[in-house]
Amino acid sequence: MRENIRLANELLRRPELMAALDRQASTGALDNLIDFQNVIAVIKGENYFKYKSDKELAAEMLEHFDELKGWPWGPDLRIHDLKKLARQPFTGDAEKDHLIQLAQAVIQRGNLLKLMDDLASKDGDGKINWRALVLLSK
Repeated sequence: MRENIRLANELLRRPELMAALDRQASTGALDNLIDFQNVIAVIKGENYFKYKSDKELAAEMLEHFDELKGWPWGPDLRIHDLKKLARQPFTGDAEKDHLIQLAQAVIQRGNLLKLMDDLASKDGDGKINWRALVLLSK
């Protein structure tokens, strides 16, 4: 009993860990349920961004917006390009691998991705507008 109380207190001191344990595997949404699969996913997950909030991910995407776009002349980041980046293997180049992990984290959080797509542009257009990231990162 004492160990359970110590564990609960430790978890309460680490809200980022609680959020990671709470994330639904398929959508990345917080569902207020922590089950065995969630715990295993956090333990085995190697993505740097697994403990980041949606707000922090949006801020990170905003910071690397031009690199994520991959093409400088367009105003928006295409979700197709983000998914393509997320599928790439790690390269050993820290900057490129950082972008790959960021793309993987965002793609895994389907609710966040949909919000990024619809917030500051036409719903379901497959594009993430810079303004949407600004709004989500505040």
